Amino acid sequence: MYLAGADVAVLVEHFDADPIIAWLVGRGPGQWIAQPRHEQLSRRMGLWHIPSGPLPLLASDWRKGQEDWVTDPWRGWTERRAGADPTVPYFGPGHPGVYWLTLRAPASLNPGEQIGMSTVEWIGNRYRSIEEPAPATEAHWKALRRWMAKVARRIPRAGDVDGPHREVFAFPAALEAITSGAHRVSNPW
Repeated sequence: MYLAGADVAVLVEHFDADPIIAWLVGRGPGQWIAQPRHEQLSRRMGLWHIPSGPLPLLASDWRKGQEDWVTDPWRGWTERRAGADPTVPYFGPGHPGVYWLTLRAPASLNPGEQIGMSTVEWIGNRYRSIEEPAPATEAHWKALRRWMAKVARRIPRAGDVDGPHREVFAFPAALEAITSGAHRVSNPW
């Protein structure tokens, strides 16, 4: 997604208004809690699709895998094993009930500044053969994409916004900046 200025608020408000999405918010080193709103945004944040059920609590020893479940994320929990990025909770290689939002959106564009590519990622049902599939989360994911298609316009990663290979959602403020000559990055890294 290309987001700039007010676009971030539009996306965050959508998640805040969704009664079946909760933000996974840090409240100290290795400590997390689910909240309906996220007041202080950071570059990368977790979103829990509530109907997907409890979240995995991994054992401190990686060889033991999952040790338990976080059955009530609203009460908070302390990780027993952190991932490579201590700014987000770790659930192993991918949990089908969690989305990841990464923001690379400038609040305002300075001359020569590029618009980064923000992302909402979902592992999908990749591990359905070894764990429970997530049909409710898959339906929610599709609804999220339909909402984005209504709010934003798909454009190519490079070149004219009307060119071929339109695959990235450009939200209104970012689209206006891009059509006015602002450069955009072609990869989310």
